[in-house]
Amino acid sequence: MINLICSNENCKFTYSVSEKEFEEYGKIYHSNCIICGSKLKINNLQEIMKKDLYQRAEDYINKWVAEIGWDRTIDLIKNNKDQACYRIYKEILEKKGFKIK
Repeated sequence: MINLICSNENCKFTYSVSEKEFEEYGKIYHSNCIICGSKLKINNLQEIMKKDLYQRAEDYINKWVAEIGWDRTIDLIKNNKDQACYRIYKEILEKKGFKIK
């Protein structure tokens, strides 16, 4: 869910919409506050970005496993441990039961 909050200090009206609803009707219905007309801001943007990054990383892992197998996928991730996204891949693999050093 996407949490929207009014940017007006006096109003601070908040509500939540689904991602699908926001993608389809965000510019029309979810850009201005229905109470005062001020601009709306996304209140939980950090959480949404983190969820998207983890989902994208998990999709890549699943794709690599299908193409090259688990052993080579783990080696690929280990060989690129200096990359910024290594921590995310490592965390996902540890949730799946793999121990990476």
